[in-house]
Amino acid sequence: PDKTPHFHPNETTLAWLHRTYPTLPPAERPLECTIRPGEVLYFPDRWWHATLNLDTSVFISTFLG
Repeated sequence: PDKTPHFHPNETTLAWLHRTYPTLPPAERPLECTIRPGEVLYFPDRWWHATLNLDTSVFISTFLG
């Protein structure tokens, strides 16, 4: 979270995955994981992340000022 990534607010995760991801050096590629039914992934406050849903999913978020 100490590095702010460059992103465009109107670019989808899928578009970024196709256009930008292949150009990144291996050391700069993001971590990846696949969440299965019944699993939860927690992101700490202000942790930069992006999601790509491969199937129907539920998303719960809280934004506390």
